[in-house]
Amino acid sequence: MARLFPLNNNVLSNYMTVAPKRVKLETEVVSSHQTELRPPTYSPIIERSLKYSSRPNPGTVVHSYGDEKQLELISQSNNLHDISNLNIVQIPNDDGDLYTKATFGFEMLHEKASIFDNHLTYLSQYIMKKAGITESTSTRHKTQTVVTVAGRIECDADARLNPKSVMLQGTWEESLSQAVPVDIDNVTQYSLFPGQVVVMRGINQRGDQFIAHEILSDASKPIPDPKADMLNYLEGKLSIMMAAGPYTTSDNMAYEPLRDFITYIGTHRPHVVIMTGPFMDVEHSKIKDNSMAETYKSYFEKLIDNLAEVHKTSPSTNIYIVSSVKDVFHVNIYPTPPYSTRRKYQNIHFLPDPCTININGVVVGLTSTDVLMSINNEEISCGTAGGVDKLSRLCGHLVRQQSYSPLWPPPATRPTDAALWAAHSHLPCTPHLMLLPSNFRYFVKEVNGCVMVNPEHLTKGQGGGTFARILVDGSLSPSEFISAQIIRI
Repeated sequence: MARLFPLNNNVLSNYMTVAPKRVKLETEVVSSHQTELRPPTYSPIIERSLKYSSRPNPGTVVHSYGDEKQLELISQSNNLHDISNLNIVQIPNDDGDLYTKATFGFEMLHEKASIFDNHLTYLSQYIMKKAGITESTSTRHKTQTVVTVAGRIECDADARLNPKSVMLQGTWEESLSQAVPVDIDNVTQYSLFPGQVVVMRGINQRGDQFIAHEILSDASKPIPDPKADMLNYLEGKLSIMMAAGPYTTSDNMAYEPLRDFITYIGTHRPHVVIMTGPFMDVEHSKIKDNSMAETYKSYFEKLIDNLAEVHKTSPSTNIYIVSSVKDVFHVNIYPTPPYSTRRKYQNIHFLPDPCTININGVVVGLTSTDVLMSINNEEISCGTAGGVDKLSRLCGHLVRQQSYSPLWPPPATRPTDAALWAAHSHLPCTPHLMLLPSNFRYFVKEVNGCVMVNPEHLTKGQGGGTFARILVDGSLSPSEFISAQIIRI
């Protein structure tokens, strides 16, 4: 009887004429310097950003703010042994928490209603006290005389807010949380967006429409004295560098801008470096195509390992990293908890988004969220001239509403937990300095006594972006002790 198969030690070869090919991880490199931050990939193609490598005028100053003498010092490198006695702490909330543990997705409607009503009551009373107003009434109260009402701006349409769709929701105590349409045709100056807490003066003849004559929204807190604590105030000069993600161009995962930024840190040796996410943007094309051959979290830790190597060239530099809701490996809930890594680093510290830190009496507000663009997409304004430009007006909303995120409801791309929002999105005071990364063009502006810095992003599409360097001189008055420049990477 003839055998059906020839005798062979390799039984598998009897069934398969061609051995299966293994998926090969891409390991070909041109040089270790060029690809040291590139993740392993299933793709056989090594991509480089030609647009980034050929970018014009890297390292040039594109915008300056502050005293000319200080600007001359801001570009100088710190001495290798220049170790300032810095005391940097995150300011906790009123409950003493740096970040509250929460069970996402288990919010009760009555709890959310209570949270928003408490916020509305507190902020409206703050606005009234600042304006010298002692009494307010229900939003539905019928009156022929001018009265004061307090409430939150809402939109009476499933669309963008417009002057004919403004609603005012009152407090539970005064108005049983009832809302009333608002006629703002008689108001000569206003700037409104959903979620904004305001105090209005006007009349409500029939109880079904409030005719506003004046709108107040300023609940800004005072700026603290940087030398109030005699045992913890800034002596000498403090150098800060700020950068906002993404840290690689949109066409590859080589992280060339991040590598150049690390080199810049090692050369200039600032005292403090503040970096905001995302490090691995969930919208990046190379994230979406699932071509990475390792987990997102493990590769993020490799990026942090490379960043931690800065201590070899700049041992006095401390790096503070603010998390982002857009990172693919992290919790996509706002406010966002800080990143975590298996290794602990002496020179790297992780912070939640948003947060406020105190550097020897200098209060710095930090966020990685583009809240300016979010408010801009929903805001309506009229008669806001008088030297106040659009960006200053948008920045002013944060200070006057005492919040890093006063817009409600938030954008669909930013899932927000109401309890965490109430606990961690509010300003403990008006900061001396605030980092507001945005898709708006880079700027440095003083608004309500706070220096607002938008360094834009370290990368813009396939090309390079910008970052900020700041000098704080503790010997100068608080009105002029901050100087800043925006630099091309």
